[in-house]
Amino acid sequence: MSQKPPTRALRENPDIDQLKRQAKELLEAYRASSPEALAEVTAYHRTATPDSFALHDAQFVLARSHGFESWPKLKAAVDGVTAARLHEAVEDGDLRTARELLMRRPEIVDLGRGEMRAVHMAVLKRDLEMTRLLLGFGADPDGGIWPKRDATSPYILARERGYDEITGVLRAAREKRGARGSDGPTEAVRKCQQAFESGSEEAIVAVFDQHPELAEMCPADGRTMLHQAAGMGALQWMKWLLDRGADVNRNSHQGWTPLDYAATGHGGDWVFDNQKFERAAALLLKHGAQLSPISAAALGRWDYLEQRSRQDLEGKGVLEAAVKGNQFEVLRRLLDLGLDPDERTQVGHIAEQNWSAGGPLFQAVVLNRIEMARLLLDRAADPNANVWTSGSPTYRAFVGRNPEMIALLQQYGGWIDPGSAGYARQTVIARKMLAGEIDPHLEPNDFSGHTVAEQLLWGGASALCADIVRMALEQVDWPTDDPRWFWMLWRPVPGHHDYDAQQQVESCECFKLILARCGPHHRATDHGQTMLHETVSRDHGVGVQLATILLDAGARLDVRDELLKSTPLGWACRWGRVEMVKLFLARGADPVEADAEPWATPRAWAEKMHRPEIVALL
Repeated sequence: MSQKPPTRALRENPDIDQLKRQAKELLEAYRASSPEALAEVTAYHRTATPDSFALHDAQFVLARSHGFESWPKLKAAVDGVTAARLHEAVEDGDLRTARELLMRRPEIVDLGRGEMRAVHMAVLKRDLEMTRLLLGFGADPDGGIWPKRDATSPYILARERGYDEITGVLRAAREKRGARGSDGPTEAVRKCQQAFESGSEEAIVAVFDQHPELAEMCPADGRTMLHQAAGMGALQWMKWLLDRGADVNRNSHQGWTPLDYAATGHGGDWVFDNQKFERAAALLLKHGAQLSPISAAALGRWDYLEQRSRQDLEGKGVLEAAVKGNQFEVLRRLLDLGLDPDERTQVGHIAEQNWSAGGPLFQAVVLNRIEMARLLLDRAADPNANVWTSGSPTYRAFVGRNPEMIALLQQYGGWIDPGSAGYARQTVIARKMLAGEIDPHLEPNDFSGHTVAEQLLWGGASALCADIVRMALEQVDWPTDDPRWFWMLWRPVPGHHDYDAQQQVESCECFKLILARCGPHHRATDHGQTMLHETVSRDHGVGVQLATILLDAGARLDVRDELLKSTPLGWACRWGRVEMVKLFLARGADPVEADAEPWATPRAWAEKMHRPEIVALL
């Protein structure tokens, strides 16, 4: 009988510092060949070797031994226990307990209940002293709450409610953290944002000519304006910055230079543009940019790479960079060195140890470089690897509808799950999955569903594929009052970009199909907004159509959400949706709302947001 792998149990009040010490002890014990440590590591980390085993590997093993998938998930669970106690103290107005918790664990100050953090709670309770305490420990005054982050930062919540005393301390904290202006972006920043959205380099340079102080802007992640210009391959903008002394070798907090950003296409289009990169790289090198493994791989500089050890190149993204740069021979040589074809790379801050894998093959698929894809697959690249927030290489091949690439990946075991089939609008595969004719590779998912039909519905609604939505709904048996319907109905509502005419038609069709099953009266479980509220804030060209569909189905206009304390009409006034205001008034919305809090009436929103046309309508 095989021996069960060693397991550990968290204590009732777990301590992250204690767990870090345990990870260090495990590392030392494994390197000393302790039988217990060898057994534990072997059980949870099959590729571990004493030569390469590091602290992050020990943390991974420790997390798995405690029953967690990764160290970040173990840490999140431990942090959650302490953060929950902080949230309770804030809601009780217990300054002493909150201070004691933060003195011991200051890093929990911005851990949220979802994205509702302690400082949000203090502001909503209008607790000035608690707000001061949290800000003193570094609470972020500008972080919003999904899905309305633009309207729900602590600072904006306080300002729009008229909590002047709290607004003052939040404003001071914002200015200390480097926020420009006390009440949002300056006019110069707004012009800059508009220029970015236009996609015109000439427009960007014109704004920088007018406001040269913008060149000093640097987001919290340490990217300079030159990083961003290089990532976009924006030569005119890069020249403007370089001519004015921009540091060509400055590192972001992730350790990347502007040349690295150019080599990876950060800030540019989804599909890597080799010509843009080569021109940007030439300009940066001319001004003294230093090569790195990433930029050397993208440029095909084997003379640089061959001087580096395998350890220097592992986990740096060099394989993916070689694919993006279309450097087949460099890719082959790197693989010959023994680099992992799935190339695990770190995502986010180094302390969190989040990893992505499969980037080289994913990029070969995106860029339709089939010989590179074949080389990677021959070297055992996983066609189903989890690329951070992007799906698998096989999923991307189906999205691109490239028969040759799909066939190649399937030859090496590639498949897609129901959610991916829905997102990729693969109606034939969806039908076969529902009929049980092919293996759906189903793994229950907390957000997209636990059955094939539920996951297909989620993906199909997100991709505006009415055929998949229709066939999936036939096998979804949720009762009409099931709270899951709210977020399913939310899927075809636009996110961050305007829908074109065809997308508007498809959005409405999917929306109607789901609405017919659940009705218009569901509310979000976290903050109480209705779908009518959502169509206001996520208008993007189709909001009036979706709102009309809801109203025709009996949606109510008098329901208030729990954060902005406003009706759909109040939201329309806040976001400046003139046509929505007209629609709601025509359908009987109360323009006065005498029972609303004074700061949350439609007129209050229209006035404070400077919407004179809406004030006239009201």
